[in-house]
Amino acid sequence: MYYIKYIIAFFVAASFVLPLTAQQPTAKSKTRVDTTRTVLRDQHGNVVFQSFEWRAEGTIDRKDQLRSKKVAHFTAAIGLTSKEAERFWPVYNEYDEKLGNLRIEQRRALSQLSNFENMNNERDVKILLDAYVNSCVQESVLFQEYYKKFCTILSPSKVVRLYLAEDDFKRQLLDYLRNGW
Repeated sequence: MYYIKYIIAFFVAASFVLPLTAQQPTAKSKTRVDTTRTVLRDQHGNVVFQSFEWRAEGTIDRKDQLRSKKVAHFTAAIGLTSKEAERFWPVYNEYDEKLGNLRIEQRRALSQLSNFENMNNERDVKILLDAYVNSCVQESVLFQEYYKKFCTILSPSKVVRLYLAEDDFKRQLLDYLRNGW
């Protein structure tokens, strides 16, 4: 029963983060187009999100599928109400994008540092090392900033559920990479 809640939330939330990828078909169009009507409801039955979209066959990529699974997982795990979801998702998406950019910087700096033995100049190594440490500090500052924002939107117990849902989703993603969904 526990997993059914996640499965239903996934299918309901599938188009919450997916952009429109195709126009309405014309009479001349030979491409099959799927239509999707999605209604996302909270635990009280209130409509949180509703969409209708046209999507050309085969246009959903893995990144979009991953986002859909993440939204479904978080929505079910946190137990968002419609008002909370309306305020939460834009803030969380902003946080997730900024965090992703910082982690790209960290990986780039680490990648360059992996060849530190081939660098002739200690000053260059120090600059790269400073860039890496700065991005780690910025990640901590970002975490603190958005913790405060999340606390204005969600109750403390739901913020805890958010962090637990993030950790659980990372574990599921690693499991997927090993074994598939």
